[in-house]
Amino acid sequence: MNSQSPIYSFKFTISWIFIYLIIVIIFSKLINIFLAAYLGLWILNLLIEVAERLLLRFGRRIYTVER
Repeated sequence: MNSQSPIYSFKFTISWIFIYLIIVIIFSKLINIFLAAYLGLWILNLLIEVAERLLLRFGRRIYTVER
């Protein structure tokens, strides 16, 4: 083993640990944002469906793009 190689350096190892941690944190934030948007749109669609069904019971219609 070559002890002069930067792979065996303590500073090199610590810096790569920090880089990997930053990458993991960024990916977790992105996944969190996309999951929140997906769930928010799903709940919004559910509310629109419920409102549309309630209004149809009273003889009203919601005019949407899907006519």
